[in-house]
Amino acid sequence: MRLFTRGEGGAGELLAVAYPLILSTASGTVMQFINRVFLAHYSPDALAACVPAGILSFTFLCFFMGTATYTNAFVAQYYGRGKAASVSVAVWQGVWLALASGFIILLLTPLGFYVINHSGHAPSVRALERPYFAILNSFALFPILNTALAAFFVGRGKTMAPMAVNVAGNAVCVLASWLLIFGRGPLPALGISGAGYAAVAGQVVMTALYLRMIFSAYNRRRYRTFRLVTVHRPMFARLVKFGAPNGVGFFLDIASFGAFIFIIGGMDEVSLAANNIIASINMIAFMPVIGLGLAGLTLVGKYIGMRKPDVSMRVSYNAAKMAGLYALFLGALFVAVPGLFVNIFGAGNSAEYAEILAKTRPVMNVLAVFIFFDAIGMIFADALRGAGDTRFQMLGASAAAWLLFVPGVWYITHRAGGELIHAWAWGGFYVFLLAVFFTLRFRSGLWRKIDILKD
Repeated sequence: MRLFTRGEGGAGELLAVAYPLILSTASGTVMQFINRVFLAHYSPDALAACVPAGILSFTFLCFFMGTATYTNAFVAQYYGRGKAASVSVAVWQGVWLALASGFIILLLTPLGFYVINHSGHAPSVRALERPYFAILNSFALFPILNTALAAFFVGRGKTMAPMAVNVAGNAVCVLASWLLIFGRGPLPALGISGAGYAAVAGQVVMTALYLRMIFSAYNRRRYRTFRLVTVHRPMFARLVKFGAPNGVGFFLDIASFGAFIFIIGGMDEVSLAANNIIASINMIAFMPVIGLGLAGLTLVGKYIGMRKPDVSMRVSYNAAKMAGLYALFLGALFVAVPGLFVNIFGAGNSAEYAEILAKTRPVMNVLAVFIFFDAIGMIFADALRGAGDTRFQMLGASAAAWLLFVPGVWYITHRAGGELIHAWAWGGFYVFLLAVFFTLRFRSGLWRKIDILKD
């Protein structure tokens, strides 16, 4: 009996769509990872500040990004039904949404400062969190815009283009980070602010590259990309109808993880820095799963558009098997050689860093379990998104996050006297429940009754 099926929705087709997305997400994750290593070598306070401030900024934009991301599902289903002009119309609804979103997020900057000022973090850390957050939040338009523009390619399964764009933009970001954090050549050393400006530079480069490709002569002729830059009210309404629950779910999920980071930060600076290391390792570990999940979403949408739901199921099960095997392999490395991942963050031989790394290593055993269940849950969650089943997902996942995960972490760390490892163990239980929840929902087949293209 074969582990993976072949043909339509088989492993070969899935990998062909997935591997450029994996490399694309890998480039972004590696960029963030390298920037955090740069900041770790710049100062412990910069490392402690970058993750909570970055997650806070991402929390503010993730509702809009989650809604704009749903453009992929529309493009995939229109492409599956052979409606070329509707592909472009769908993309531009995501673009208009992104433009409005950037302005709204900018208005939320004072709220972000309020959260930072009342986070309980050390004054030296808060002083660095504020400028980093302000830079990222002021230019939040660009990552949302790039998400909508990328859907033109990802939704059609043409994933090499986003890969090239992301690699180029993230390379610019890494180079700019090195120049601006440490002040190389004639440039001043801006520290954590330099990391923020570098991130913005990379996103702007990506936007320019996407627009250049979308408005190529071929795409203007085949998909009428230039002529269809308009607001299409019925389609915009459907994007909001199906995308907004996805955005709410994404927002509450990211916000719960942001609350987790800030709750840990309220313990002590060593726990915050150690938690940031674990979060960074978790982030880089998941880059293939994110790409695989997005590929699954694309192919699920495509085959639903072609009215082949059974093939959509085949795609999802193949993706879950791949993600599970990958997570098992990586988890084994986390348990066997944790220092291989943790020690890269060490800066010098200071006693301060020795204490941080000593607190980090035992948590790697918990992270090995965490990533397995998170991977399975992520694959089936993306499959449900591709099918349009976003409302049920939003309600269930959000309830688990805010009625179970966040209160549990707060109680463990602030009432029960628990340590960092206990907080992550609770997180492992939470993602286990999500994996079961999304798997059972997908197996129920209720998503077959949903039609996101119906007016």
